[in-house]
Amino acid sequence: MPFMDDQQTYLLNGLLTRQFSLGRIVRFRKVARGRQATTYELLTAEQNEYLVYLYSPTYEATTLETMAVTVGVLDENRFSVMPMVRGREGAYVAEGPQGTHLMASLALLGSEMAPDQFTEHDVTQIGLRLAWMHRLLLEQLAAPVRAVPLDERLDAALASKDDLPREALPELSEGEVKRLRELLRLPTEQAWVHGDMQLAALLVDGDHQIRTVTDWALLHWGSPGEDLLDIFLALCVLPGGRVDDVRGRALLESYDSLRPIRRMAWTPVIASWLAQRFLDAATGRRAMPAGFTRILASTEDMASVMAACTPR
Repeated sequence: MPFMDDQQTYLLNGLLTRQFSLGRIVRFRKVARGRQATTYELLTAEQNEYLVYLYSPTYEATTLETMAVTVGVLDENRFSVMPMVRGREGAYVAEGPQGTHLMASLALLGSEMAPDQFTEHDVTQIGLRLAWMHRLLLEQLAAPVRAVPLDERLDAALASKDDLPREALPELSEGEVKRLRELLRLPTEQAWVHGDMQLAALLVDGDHQIRTVTDWALLHWGSPGEDLLDIFLALCVLPGGRVDDVRGRALLESYDSLRPIRRMAWTPVIASWLAQRFLDAATGRRAMPAGFTRILASTEDMASVMAACTPR
């Protein structure tokens, strides 16, 4: 893990000292934790360890504040997250260099595992943890006062397509856009969604127990099935596109045991996932996921795969 240069260390050290009451910093280094922000690990003279996040300007401060409050609610309910630290002025988000957003949290040990390291038991534990997370979010957090419908946000993004980073986005035909809009009008459950449920967001210990869930900055009001699809694609779809049915059933059956999904219609869930991922990539907050174009072209096929693994 590369250490920061003296200029970076001096700049961030000064910002943290002014914005947060963390104590005197004696060690500061860049680490790989999650993927949404540039992350640094620091140690204070009091032997307290923190993680510091620098979010790009594409993440609005109000969105990050909402994320920090949500993480606090989950922490109070003993869900495995790293609570955020309030700044001297009471807010969680401070201004970082060049328009970035600076945040800090307590540090928690754990590491990311590669897909082939997960056992069927591990996948089952993820399903249970994900269901518990969604239940807590629904029970403990109020719905937004007014959530702009996803189809309206998609239309707004496509209307300003000249401003979008075209090199990072797939070219959507008129037929694909029309089909996606139609699918977004289908009813589906609305609740709070993590929004980036990738393996990099799951830190585990040496016994494969999930220590914490990270990367909450894409938290949004949408279809919770989006998070399930993210994990399904990461752990249950093998290289070449073949589906591991055993893993798929383990994930969805364990989730269903805490939060029933037997009647879930997967087609509108996948449509929500497609639209949200397009919007995230269009705003520079997340890279377009692998397989996006294929799933867009065969939404019903992907829905059938998910349905085949869902308990009846």
